[in-house]
Amino acid sequence: MSSEQQLVAYVHVRDVGGRTVAYGPGEDVPAWARKQITNPKAWGDVEAAATSQAEAPPPAGTGDDLEAPPRGGPGSGVDAWRTFAERKGVDVDQDATREQIIAACEAAGVVEREE
Repeated sequence: MSSEQQLVAYVHVRDVGGRTVAYGPGEDVPAWARKQITNPKAWGDVEAAATSQAEAPPPAGTGDDLEAPPRGGPGSGVDAWRTFAERKGVDVDQDATREQIIAACEAAGVVEREE
């Protein structure tokens, strides 16, 4: 990968411990993760990424200010919940379903349980 290339999409990779790690546009991607990201559509050049980020809405927060995805409707898919869980530090299996990820987030106390 050229140093001029930057992610233009969110990706998930496995670290040496087998944990899933997410990276997205604007983030520094370590060499070990770059080797795993083989989809050419995930990469773009720095100038194009800067242009698309300038036109895109600001990304959701991280840590305490990160809001949970909706539990139904648009934006409630497994990828949205997996990214949310990973950014909150909740370890989930790569093949976990959306419901399993939500349950893990509830158990970790990062979202409230729905009754």
